[in-house]
Amino acid sequence: MEKTLILNNVEYRYATYDCEGSDNYGVFLLGALQEIATVEFFSKFFARTLNIIVIEAPGTGENAVLPGTVTIREQSEMVLGLIQYLGVEEAHIFAVSYGTAIGVELCDIWNGVKSLSVACGVPGIPESARMATIDVIAAARRDRKTFANTFVNVLTVDKDIIPKNGVIRRSVIRSVAKYDDYRATSFIENSIRLLAHKPTNLAAVSMPAVVIVGEHDPYATLKITKSFADQLPNAHFVVLKDADHLLHLQQPEKLAQALIALAKNQIRTTEEFKQLAS
Repeated sequence: MEKTLILNNVEYRYATYDCEGSDNYGVFLLGALQEIATVEFFSKFFARTLNIIVIEAPGTGENAVLPGTVTIREQSEMVLGLIQYLGVEEAHIFAVSYGTAIGVELCDIWNGVKSLSVACGVPGIPESARMATIDVIAAARRDRKTFANTFVNVLTVDKDIIPKNGVIRRSVIRSVAKYDDYRATSFIENSIRLLAHKPTNLAAVSMPAVVIVGEHDPYATLKITKSFADQLPNAHFVVLKDADHLLHLQQPEKLAQALIALAKNQIRTTEEFKQLAS
């Protein structure tokens, strides 16, 4: 189901999940290290409501490395190029972690965004997390074991109330420790890109939006994400309990429900009005 495309000399990886009988679309933007195969639970969950396009943005996932000199804005324009190539005129945007910055830029450069639902991310790296991010970059340059442990310690907390927390933390450490130089370089370049980024126009996020965060996220904290949500004129702020930055692994069903809620309600309301007018 995963597809690779070279468009205007840019490499894209994406997948489509059809929703029978629906003419509504959603675009799912992943975190910098996430791959299409690892988020299939969410993709299939969303596809119960609408047609979904899952995108590993250029330079993320298993795509070719994109130099950090390419801005988030330019990366977002590349994503829009793929969306338009696929013939999608409007869509609900779902974004997690790194994908949040791209989702916010899409709201400014594309008038087809119907709603924006983001989780465990803000459009850039807040001041309080900059040194932690630099620490992880430095660890990625040393060795994979140090990188893996630093990565997990920065993004998670050691709390027993989080479901399967120990198992999840150990699993992520093993996974990151296996990264080759290519994946480590990709992480570094994307982190540099995000460190330099400031959202172009938050006022453009005027459509319905929701900002979702894990209660114990030490990186995209409650304070940081609440501040982001407060800057959006039409946004909800949702805190998922017993979770941190890895809430997609700790509370997958609750996160999926929270991400799809705006789109589902919009679609349901539109259908009700159509029935009343028929």
